[in-house]
Amino acid sequence: MHIRKAVSLFPILAFQLLQAAPVRYKDPVFTTVTATSNIKYGSAINHSGATENLLLDVYQPSGDTAKARALIIFIHGGGFSGGAKTDGDIVFLCQTFAKKGYVTASFAYRLETPLSTAQAMGTEVVRAVQDAKAAVRFLRAHRAEYGIDDTRIMMGGTSAGGALSLDYAYIDADEMPAYIDTNAIGGIEGRSGTPGVSSAINGIINCWGGVGDSTILKNGKLPIISFHGTADPTVPYDIGYALGNPALVTFGSACVHRVLTRAGVHSVLKPFPGMGHGFPSLTDARVDTMLTMTTAFAYDLLFGAGASIRPSLQPAGDPARAAAFLPGIFFRTAEGGRFAPTRAGVVRGLDGRAVSPLSAASGMLLVRPASP
Repeated sequence: MHIRKAVSLFPILAFQLLQAAPVRYKDPVFTTVTATSNIKYGSAINHSGATENLLLDVYQPSGDTAKARALIIFIHGGGFSGGAKTDGDIVFLCQTFAKKGYVTASFAYRLETPLSTAQAMGTEVVRAVQDAKAAVRFLRAHRAEYGIDDTRIMMGGTSAGGALSLDYAYIDADEMPAYIDTNAIGGIEGRSGTPGVSSAINGIINCWGGVGDSTILKNGKLPIISFHGTADPTVPYDIGYALGNPALVTFGSACVHRVLTRAGVHSVLKPFPGMGHGFPSLTDARVDTMLTMTTAFAYDLLFGAGASIRPSLQPAGDPARAAAFLPGIFFRTAEGGRFAPTRAGVVRGLDGRAVSPLSAASGMLLVRPASP
């Protein structure tokens, strides 16, 4: 009798052991992380007219033998006038997700202080978006060196880093504020480094960020997960003033979620009732909630059920001048009415069949790499 019980329990115990096995990108499968600091990803003219070198840090799971890992880029806060890529919350996020098997990165972007007007804030945000795009382009161009699967890239940040991620994802070239002198500072892609490479990403992680103009969301397609305290006095949870400044009207995570959801974009919002601007500390119990939800969201988007609808196409606008943009893969830019590939690739129409560059509907092209 005892032997029969032991035998009958064995499959159950084996099943439980199999169930408990850690899963890459879901669980911490590595115990240590290797950081490579102060990698120059570009340079650009800052607000004072000086050339500023732009640096980033890359975090990789120690001892990992995989050659193509998904990438998450985390961006520091600081109101676009302060903060650093080595801020404690950013290092924590980079290390946490690197232990789950991701390559992670953080980067420095151009800052300006003070930022007391909407025009100053808008100009600085554009500069920061330009730097962020250069960081993505650099990491994509160096994907073999850092073991990155550049068809699976997410971006997120806290406070201004969340706001920067939102603007990165949803602002189009024709939505730049009229007061931005693009001849002086460049267009939305900027001149910060690694030109001619895609800056496409797959999704956004927004931690208590917002946008200064909700109309930029109208053409949004990228999936997003947002976290925000309902009592945030710095960046409003819904609609209000950033830093309490009436000149800085801001649309927070609740508004962003509402607009995107109505437009059919996959958006997840987690409000933290009564919480202010961010977590009081990294030991706060709500940090675990954020990590758990972000992990599930990223895995579903990059590897799970959400990946079946990836990539989602962005409207290209006028094909004679605009970009045919494909989040997460690659895009082609139009020059003089003809599409010029940013790298060798096979062009496919919306039905997946190979097409000539100008035959895809509405100027939208599906561009896949010629080889893995």
